Amino acid sequence: MDTIVFIDGQNLYHLAKDAWLSGVTYPTPPHAWPSYDVEKIANALVTRQPGRTSTEIRFYTGVPNRPEHPYWHDFWLNKLRYLARRGIYVYQGKVNRGGQEKGVDVSLALDLVQAAHERRYDAAIIVSQDSDFTPAVSLAKQIAASQNRTLAFESAFPVGPGSASRRGIHGTAWVRIDQAMYDACLDPRDYRPARR
Repeated sequence: MDTIVFIDGQNLYHLAKDAWLSGVTYPTPPHAWPSYDVEKIANALVTRQPGRTSTEIRFYTGVPNRPEHPYWHDFWLNKLRYLARRGIYVYQGKVNRGGQEKGVDVSLALDLVQAAHERRYDAAIIVSQDSDFTPAVSLAKQIAASQNRTLAFESAFPVGPGSASRRGIHGTAWVRIDQAMYDACLDPRDYRPARR
């Protein structure tokens, strides 16, 4: 069963931080920054179901402007360069002054629908809890039905004591990522910018 994993990078980071960081200040836990290994988390989610094969990993994130947030700008660019070298599709959107991402959700949603139209997957795992993806999932299902196919959709997201919600994307099976699973998928690489 061909499976594509679509990862909303900022959503995953903030959900993990909310789930497990509450009240912890020292030593700095790994949930305080985007510490996940994209390939490990994608593979862990795909292999939960026997018979699934990871055919693509697609990663989407906003990157803050350098003048306002030089540290996070460089961090994300370093991480994205590494992912691209690993053959992972990377979409780099923007983060505005108010901290809102621009273009990320739309790009992920369009790619989900286009890949369904092109018959590139039998199962799609969306690593996000964002209900804005509901219409894209619905449209992808309609496209598959017109092709006499049935697709499987999952939304995967961290859940812990600090989580505000335990609900996934409507129209998908919900996969709750617990702390043990997340911690098994930590990235040992250091993407922090070099000190000047």
